[in-house]
Amino acid sequence: MKNKKILLLSVSFLPNIGGLETHLWDYCNFLLAKKLTVYALTLQPIITQAKGKSCEHIKTLTIRRYPWFASGLFLKLVHWPLLEFLYLFPAMLFYGLWTLLKNRAFTVIHAHGLIAGSAAVVLGKLFGKKVVISIHAIYHFPKNGLYRLFSKQILSSSSTVLCLSRQSRNEILGMGLSSKKVKTFTYWVDQKLFKPLVKLKAKKRLGWRGKFVVLFVGRLVPEKGVKELLEAARIADKRILWAIAGEGPLQEEIENQTLRFGGQKSQIPNLVYLGKLDNADLPVYYAAADVLIVPSVHEEGFGRVIIEALSCGLPVIASNRGGIPEAMDNTVGSLIDVTPLGIVREVEKYYHKPDSLLAKSQKATSFAQLRYSERNAALI
Repeated sequence: MKNKKILLLSVSFLPNIGGLETHLWDYCNFLLAKKLTVYALTLQPIITQAKGKSCEHIKTLTIRRYPWFASGLFLKLVHWPLLEFLYLFPAMLFYGLWTLLKNRAFTVIHAHGLIAGSAAVVLGKLFGKKVVISIHAIYHFPKNGLYRLFSKQILSSSSTVLCLSRQSRNEILGMGLSSKKVKTFTYWVDQKLFKPLVKLKAKKRLGWRGKFVVLFVGRLVPEKGVKELLEAARIADKRILWAIAGEGPLQEEIENQTLRFGGQKSQIPNLVYLGKLDNADLPVYYAAADVLIVPSVHEEGFGRVIIEALSCGLPVIASNRGGIPEAMDNTVGSLIDVTPLGIVREVEKYYHKPDSLLAKSQKATSFAQLRYSERNAALI
C-alpha cells in the first residue's frame, strides 16, 4: 500500500470553498496519514475570487493549480451541462496529459465529478491506469439522448464509481451500470476540530450574547436558497438574528441588505453578513448559533455543512431534497419544503420552544460521531 501513487483530478480544490473542496482536503490528509503519495491536479479557483499557490508541497502531497481562462464563466454555465463540459474538459485533459507524460508512475487516477472523470477515463486508456470516479452531485440525467449515453460510457469505463448518497447510486444504477461497480461512500469530518464548545462563551466572543441566531454557511448562489433565506429574514420575528457566511454571486445583494448607506437603516436590520470564514473558525460560529439553516432549492449531493454542524451539537433545519435526508433526520433538526414562510415557521417554532431545540442539540453530536467519523474514509 505504501508504494501506491495517486493522481487526484478535480476541477475545484481549496481555496475554492464548498463541501467538495473541504472533503478533498480531508481525503488528502487521510492518504498522507497512510503514507501514500498524492498529486492533486486542479484549476485555479473558478468560483471564488481567491487565488491559490500554483504549486504546493505538503509532505507526500503535491497540489498543482493550473490557470484557465474566464474563471467567472463557470457559474454562468451551471444550468448548461454540455457547455460547462466543453469549457472545462479540455483543461483537465491537457494538464492531465502534461502530468502523465512527465511522470507515469501513478497507480490509480481518482477523479472527482463527471468532467474530471471524463478526462481520467481518456488518460487511463492512454496510459493504462486504473480509474476511480467519485460522484458528489445529483445529475438528473435525461431518460435518453447523447448526454445520458456519453455519461454512461464514461462511468462504465472506470474501475469503480463512488456515489455520495443512495439517491446518487440509484441514479447511476438506473443508467444500466453493474451494481458491483457502483459503491456508496459518505463524507466525514475531523471530529477533533468539529466538536461542541461552550455556547455562552462562543456567543460572547462573537457579540451574539442574548440573541437567537440562525446561521447559514455556503456558496452564495440561488441554488442554495439564498433568496428564500433573505425573504425569510425580512418577514421573521425581528428578535431573531440571521447570520450568513460565504462568498458568491449574491454577495453584493446580501451586503446591500445589511449595510447602511447615507444614514439610512439597512433593509433587513436583523441580518448580518459574515463574509468568508476559515474552516478552522467554523466551530465557534456553530457553537454560538442556535440552529443551522440549509435551504437548498436544488438537489444537494449530501450537505457537508450539516455534518460539521451536527458534530458541534448544532441542530439543523434543511431542505427535504437530494441527499440531505440521508445526512440527517428529525431527531437532530427538521427537514422542510423550502419557501420563505416555511423557513420562518420552522425557525420561529424553535425560537418559541427552546426545550425542543435543546433536546435535538443534545442528540446531534452522538448522531454525528456514529455516522461521520474518519472511519468513512476506509471504503475509498
